[in-house]
Amino acid sequence: MSDVPHFVQGLWANASLMAAICAIVLTQLAKVPIHFVLSRSWDLHKVIDAGGMPSSHAAGVVALASALWFVVGPQSPVFATAVVFAAIVLYDAGGIRRHAGEHAVLLNRIAMEFAQREETLAVGKSEGERLKEILGHEPSEILIGALLGLIVGIAFGKWW
Repeated sequence: MSDVPHFVQGLWANASLMAAICAIVLTQLAKVPIHFVLSRSWDLHKVIDAGGMPSSHAAGVVALASALWFVVGPQSPVFATAVVFAAIVLYDAGGIRRHAGEHAVLLNRIAMEFAQREETLAVGKSEGERLKEILGHEPSEILIGALLGLIVGIAFGKWW
């Protein structure tokens, strides 16, 4: 049991890990007031939602890479790995996941139209569960998330 406190202490002392976690939590929390400003309605579910402004994916991986820049240096293979990892995540968040969300919109529309046609034949049938439509990010959401991650990563890399 005595290894657990040392493990937790090691995690707490890991500036790069703390930077990534802090950036993710910060951006997820920021989604609630940003959503309120844009829609004039509070939605606390935004804290756990994927997608939206700002991108916590972008913030987390950029914070990790930028903190590693200070912790291990830009010549380190660990830093290089984090940069490649960040590039893949950013591409995925803005490309593949975003397109999957666009496909979900179309599939939900088709399912709704099909269900409306079926209603005339069988009353009381359930429509089923809708696909999640906000999966990825717009380029601006990724950019803002990456900038927030950069700020957090530099702060943790220099001062944690």
